Amino acid sequence: MRNNSIAIDVGSVNTNIYKLGEGIVLAEPSAVALTVSPRGKVKAVGTEAKRLYGKTAGTSTVVFPIAEGLIADEKVATKMMETFINKITLSKLGFRPQAVVAVPCGALGEEIKKYEKVLNGAGIYGITYIESPILTALGLNIPISESTPCFIIDVGGGTTNIAAVSLDGVIAGVNVNMGGRNIDAMIIRHLEEYFGIKIGMLTAERIKIEVGSLFEEDNMRMEVNGSDLATGKPRSVSIGSEDVMMPIRSFFDKIFEITEMLMAKLPAEVSAEVRRSGIFFAGGTSKIPGLEYYAREVLAIRSTCFEDPENATVVGGGIVAGDKQLLKKLRLQRK
Repeated sequence: MRNNSIAIDVGSVNTNIYKLGEGIVLAEPSAVALTVSPRGKVKAVGTEAKRLYGKTAGTSTVVFPIAEGLIADEKVATKMMETFINKITLSKLGFRPQAVVAVPCGALGEEIKKYEKVLNGAGIYGITYIESPILTALGLNIPISESTPCFIIDVGGGTTNIAAVSLDGVIAGVNVNMGGRNIDAMIIRHLEEYFGIKIGMLTAERIKIEVGSLFEEDNMRMEVNGSDLATGKPRSVSIGSEDVMMPIRSFFDKIFEITEMLMAKLPAEVSAEVRRSGIFFAGGTSKIPGLEYYAREVLAIRSTCFEDPENATVVGGGIVAGDKQLLKKLRLQRK
């Protein structure tokens, strides 16, 4: 691809863009703040929009146009991508960018068409689509080839891609409609039930990041502000790692249940290789302390987490964008 080639990972929660020769040039929430009257006018995009979430008056609202890894609102998604492209100044170049775009495992033709429409609307036309678990493996620098597969669990904000992949493609995989945002919702319900306090999604996300852990011995604590369910008045409580371990475990137990079902369907030789190399985690939610140990305990297989897992997919896209042979080999065939 040309020097103005980019890789795009459009997620339900975050969008990352990688540019050849520069690295990651954008990493922002997939959020758009819109006015209610006049209807649909863009007020803010990305980081600025997410800051408004749960804090807007009746004149505006914050929406997330990507749901479960797929385009839910084409019009708003186009406005969001156009803003992101303008932020990285690609529109100021003399020729249009070429893009490698990560799509969920098993994405269908109709879903690809929605990506096409949104990206075209943002000024991007030369597009190659590749299933994200393959890009994730490359971005994590995991040794794979046509004969050496690996097993990826990419826990994003809105979805989780679980797949065995090689350089021949996805051997077996599934895109699960569960991600870090589900943990946030589970934490909200858990605190309502056990502490009688209501909190918002941003506070739940902060709890997950700051004190969430799968280590039983962890005792990190933080002060949380919310409203008392009985009185409606503001109230503060001290929340520790042990207080939110139950919803976090429940989430991963479901992910591991699906993982075991997928593993049971793998060809014998692939299964043997996966058992040898283990499972590799990616996605921002995989940064929860103790995940690899908990996975090893539940699945009885070696598990590996990484320091920069949230950027693995877009970095893998950048690797492919700079390699013509890989690009041709891994691109999804349009039907």
